[in-house]
Amino acid sequence: MKRTMFALGAALLLSGSLAQAAALNVTIWQAIPGKSAAMMESAMAAKAIQEKLGASVTIALDNTGRLHYGVGGFENWGAWAKWVEKLQDSEDWAAWQQRSGADPAAIQEENFILNTVPGTDSPVGRDDLGSVYQVFIWDPSGTNVAPLVERALQAAAIHAKAGIAVGVSVDQHLRMHYVMNFKDWADWAKLQDNPIEEFEQFMLRNAANPVGDLVEVYTVNRLP
Repeated sequence: MKRTMFALGAALLLSGSLAQAAALNVTIWQAIPGKSAAMMESAMAAKAIQEKLGASVTIALDNTGRLHYGVGGFENWGAWAKWVEKLQDSEDWAAWQQRSGADPAAIQEENFILNTVPGTDSPVGRDDLGSVYQVFIWDPSGTNVAPLVERALQAAAIHAKAGIAVGVSVDQHLRMHYVMNFKDWADWAKLQDNPIEEFEQFMLRNAANPVGDLVEVYTVNRLP
């Protein structure tokens, strides 16, 4: 069965936790050799235009030097579509596209269309969540993402007790994104040195009856 947007819609209907999910788009870019500074300059220019039109934008760099460009602030995809119409009518955006197209500074590696579970903490547009976040991407067993989301929310409750805010989202491929937010690198390091015993026991129980596989991990530093 193909993992299409139709399948994503079906998954949302099956999972009550994803009802009224907020809309989010994240694109990951790899700089063309020698153009890291130009990639950053272009991203900052895009951010200024898109935020002026009403979006919340977060720019971050991961542990491999790739740029993560997140656009959110939309309560649903209808709100996102209205914003896209404004973006397409923007002369500033058209000029930015022309400049970046004439002399590209980066290559797109990933694009995630995400539905964020209400009540969880996506880092996009949330400077209050800290400067570091870690993304764990899980591929569900079969095509039903609901059990994976349910377990993610159980894990998030454990992390919340330790003061760690977590975002849970589902992308267009029905993969679940588990995002842990940290104040700074010292806060992140504290967890590495002092694992949460309750969470470790939780993961051991789930390993005996898995509902998905961990396929990617990003460690990301949010830029001011």
